[in-house]
Amino acid sequence: MNKIISLVLKEMRVHQWTKNLLVYSALLFGGQIFNYKKFWQVFCIFVSFCLVSSGIYFLNDIFDIENDKADPIKHNRPIASGELSVSKGLFCSSLLTIIGIVISSTISLLCLIMVSTYLFINIFYTVKLKRVVIIDVMIVAYGFVVRAVTGAFAADIRMTTWFLLCVMFISLFLALGKRRYELIEFQHGKINKARDVLKYYTIDLIDQMMTIVTSAMIICYALFTMDNSTENNLAMTITIPLVLYGVFYYLYVVRVKNGGGAPDEALYKEKPILFTVALYVIFVMFIRNF
Repeated sequence: MNKIISLVLKEMRVHQWTKNLLVYSALLFGGQIFNYKKFWQVFCIFVSFCLVSSGIYFLNDIFDIENDKADPIKHNRPIASGELSVSKGLFCSSLLTIIGIVISSTISLLCLIMVSTYLFINIFYTVKLKRVVIIDVMIVAYGFVVRAVTGAFAADIRMTTWFLLCVMFISLFLALGKRRYELIEFQHGKINKARDVLKYYTIDLIDQMMTIVTSAMIICYALFTMDNSTENNLAMTITIPLVLYGVFYYLYVVRVKNGGGAPDEALYKEKPILFTVALYVIFVMFIRNF
């Protein structure tokens, strides 16, 4: 029994739940991070996204079982290795997504709609869309925007268009960095079989798209900090150098160190990024909440 629980938790990829912390962005930038009631509502949405995203991971690994078996890292996943059967994987996927959807429904109808939309889009992504060039990375970016918007709905806080654009562009930035890493690993023979969509990409194309996305992200963030429609927003301009450093360092990780395969791991493995993110959060909390 303990082994089954261990395998299920491993397949749930709990370490990737850090992505769902984005639901707290509305509280952080809205100056409501210490509002207990709103914090609890957003926490429920955080749990909802964690369960639904883990349910999608089960489904994704079932569909990708043959590719994962040939991957030097992914072949260790419980479903790919055969330690966890497909039938048990489907059961866990269904159970997790149902619980996640039910939790979102306890917050508001809008939250239920957003989480359900996230689920269905990701099911289509798993079945088909992840094999469609450019659409694949756009769906990934969409998932992050949905998280941010749902968190704002849960807390009943308005988020500016500039911030949502920032979320979209940084998500594209990270997704493109991951595709670049995977393409390089495949070209260097470190993985035997790459995801189907990589055959449509080239390093040069990805680098050009990352350049465009990086420029758009920085411009949108600068405009966000100077948006007078939000109280005390001009003080946010002092965070621009931190954002620039964080973005430039991640570009260094992607293009010089050929990293970027796991953006969530870069947060704690790359100390400069961890320090920059921590300092940024402290600055924003002070500016917005005090």
